[in-house]
Amino acid sequence: MSKCIGWKSTRRTSNMSLQVCHCGWSKTTTYQGLRTHQGKMGCTAKGTSIPQSEYLRLNTEPLPDTSLQVCHCGWSKETTYHGLRTHQGMMGCTMKGLRIPESKPFNFDSSVWELGLNDVSTPFNADLSIQVCHCGWSKVTTYQGLRTHQGKMGCTLEEGALFPNTFHFIDEKEGVKTDSGLPSFSTPTDFAEATVKEEHKSLFETPQHSVQMPPNFHVVRRALGFSDQQNETIQTHQVAKEKEELRSVSDTLQRSNDMVQKVKAAQQVDSSSEYQQERQDRITADLQLKLQMIKQKKAEVKSSVKAFKCQLDREWLEINSVFSDAMKVMEEAREKALQPLEERRVKAKKEAQDLMQQLQEEIDKLTKAMSDSDTNFQVSPSLMTATFDTSCSFGSLRVTTSTMMEQIDQKLEKLSSVEIKRFHRFEVDVKLDPSTAHRQLLLSADGKEVSDGGESQEVSDTLERFDLYSSILGVNSLVSGKSYWEVVAGDKTGWDMGVARGSAKRTGKLSLNPDGGYWVVVHYNDDKYAAMAEPPVGLTLSEKPDRVGVFVDKDKGFVSFYDVTAQSHIHSFTGCSFSDTEIFPYFSPHLRENGRNAEPLIICAVTR
Repeated sequence: MSKCIGWKSTRRTSNMSLQVCHCGWSKTTTYQGLRTHQGKMGCTAKGTSIPQSEYLRLNTEPLPDTSLQVCHCGWSKETTYHGLRTHQGMMGCTMKGLRIPESKPFNFDSSVWELGLNDVSTPFNADLSIQVCHCGWSKVTTYQGLRTHQGKMGCTLEEGALFPNTFHFIDEKEGVKTDSGLPSFSTPTDFAEATVKEEHKSLFETPQHSVQMPPNFHVVRRALGFSDQQNETIQTHQVAKEKEELRSVSDTLQRSNDMVQKVKAAQQVDSSSEYQQERQDRITADLQLKLQMIKQKKAEVKSSVKAFKCQLDREWLEINSVFSDAMKVMEEAREKALQPLEERRVKAKKEAQDLMQQLQEEIDKLTKAMSDSDTNFQVSPSLMTATFDTSCSFGSLRVTTSTMMEQIDQKLEKLSSVEIKRFHRFEVDVKLDPSTAHRQLLLSADGKEVSDGGESQEVSDTLERFDLYSSILGVNSLVSGKSYWEVVAGDKTGWDMGVARGSAKRTGKLSLNPDGGYWVVVHYNDDKYAAMAEPPVGLTLSEKPDRVGVFVDKDKGFVSFYDVTAQSHIHSFTGCSFSDTEIFPYFSPHLRENGRNAEPLIICAVTR
């Protein structure tokens, strides 16, 4: 309403009267002035209209509906019922589900307030008094004003706690403050059941509560008709009384605050105790978990120690058994070597006794002949020339010792299985170096397989590459310490395996022996084996090895070869001089030989 007619109304002055808005505003003006106020202040609820006939008055008498309206929140004002309802709608004083029927508004036309509870008017002395909340809030208002504050500010006690259900009244006759119990409602639903039957539905639905009448109610009623001076005198007297009551309530509030502080301190102590107990429980649980983990670790260590002892005992028994067998072979060889001496000793002793006896008999005969002066006694010519045979024709011990060594080797061969079980700890990841491969060799993509391709490939000629022998080196140098790897040879008719110095010759004719920087075992002609020493040493194997293991102890200068499948020893090089130089694994798959030797040499994972 941008051009509402207010004070500058063109209507006749006779139309001016006391205009009262439902918000509580009032003024001697025209109806359009009222509407202008409502438009500016937003007092008109959406969807409603205020008929001109209701507000337009042609006389100056006050509107009959204007009276002192009091809300249960403590608000009070001389206004209409709609002003009360507007206040309740704007301030949120109306509780959900409850209404104040227009037929029974708050007014002061009678000696009491009339409130409908189940259609029964319940008159009682209204008691406006100092209401104190447990949060520290206080105000001269009704009990419902206290409840409204608690609802707005969230001061409601914990679930299950009830608000005080007694009202304080002042007896008109004696002026003594008494408590009167009213129905208490523990839930909003119970409270809603105590509503009045509404006669008219209004715009706002306000709950109907029992309210407390202000002190000296009749004096206040009569003051409505007095002059402003009289009203001020009454109000001054009332304010003094309220201040006195406020001081009393302040003392009570202080005591309540002290009690609250004590309760809070006790709660903090309880909370601290609970926290300490919870913390202690967590620490205890954590320690118990750690204790269980330590006990489990102890059990694991105990089990590992037991298993390790069993492993040591088994290995000890194996080694002791092998050496016991070897010692037995040696003992047998020793007895065999000493047996001719013992036999000769016994025979020589008998021969010496017989000869000595013959000589003694001859001595006795000669002595008797001398005593008898027997000149005819003749000494036996054989005794005069008798000699003792001291010759030892035992022959050579080589046969005995050779046999013994063969038997000992057979016995000691059983130690190979014990050795092979230990080597997996020294496994190295060997890969082939294509820059050293003969131009006719074929390599797999992972660098683990090599075979003879039968045809030369276009590769660069370098001093690192083998140009005459179909050989190749590993890409990784063997560091100090122990190294072990295994190679699958399959049914190949020929191959080379071993190690080579990094500085060994690779072009032209090679000397595959320790002097040339190679420590190699060679398989050739399908069933022949040799250790390339100087001179080469032929090897006798009971069967063709399918998987060959190579063990290197660089620090001790030792290279040994094993038949992993048969768990047997093939050959060992000792005293190797490569501790101060780089050495690399060495391989040669040999030529195809019309397709018979086409299978590759395969570097495989170590058998465990």
